Parts: sequence; C-alpha cells; structure tokens
Amino acid sequence: SAEAKAEAEQQKLGLVERMETEMRVEALVKAKGFEDAIVTMSDEGVNVVVGAGEVTDQQRMQIYDIIQSETEFSAGDVKIIPYA
Repeated sequence: SAEAKAEAEQQKLGLVERMETEMRVEALVKAKGFEDAIVTMSDEGVNVVVGAGEVTDQQRMQIYDIIQSETEFSAGDVKIIPYA
C-alpha cells in the first residue's frame, strides 16, 4: 500500500540520517586526537569506542560536547569505551 511504502521511506531516511550523524561524530572525535573512533547510535543513547588505552576526564568532556552539539543526546546517554 502507499501508506506502507511511505512509512518504509521514512524509516530509510531516518537510518541514513543516523548513519551520517555517526560518521560526522566519528570524524570530530578523531579530530580531537584519537587514532580511531567508532560511534553507534540507538534510540536509547550513543556508544563511542575510541582507540586509547584510557580516556582522561578532559577527553571525556570533549566527546560529551561533540555528542551534545551534533545529536539530541545528553552526556548521560553516552557510553565511552576505550580500547588499546
């Protein structure tokens, strides 16, 4: 039906927008000095995996600032996961 097709198009558009936001946030996190960053977003929050043995409080604040400026999520919705 036309209604189902329109809903599917809307869902597709939402996924594309989310993917673009994830890529933009990844680039901004890398620009802060992390060698690698992987960002995944869901309706509940954001996971940020960064290439670092540990993340300093200053780096955490930079990541939170990026997430808050680029998405609708707050710092409490963000999980930062370092890996070496």
